Amino acid sequence: MNITMYVLSFAVFLNFLLTIIAIARVAKWRKDLAGLDWEAVATLLGDVATVKRSITRLNGRLNGMDSPKYDVEQEINAALMRQQAAPAKIRGG
Repeated sequence: MNITMYVLSFAVFLNFLLTIIAIARVAKWRKDLAGLDWEAVATLLGDVATVKRSITRLNGRLNGMDSPKYDVEQEINAALMRQQAAPAKIRGG
């Protein structure tokens, strides 16, 4: 019985502490958002959309680099570069 009271007292204290922390966070959040008007919110939303598009475009490029088609193109380009470099070595050397 005594252990139960200590456990419950600790739980109540922990709950009180978490409530105080939550109130402080909400107060800080409200203070931070006090200067925002609808125009600023719209600007922020546009910026977020632009960043999302950029990330999507970059991910598409990176995923394309992993494709087998990209590997074949790289091998062809490397072979062409070697063929173009070989006559230049013969002429220069």
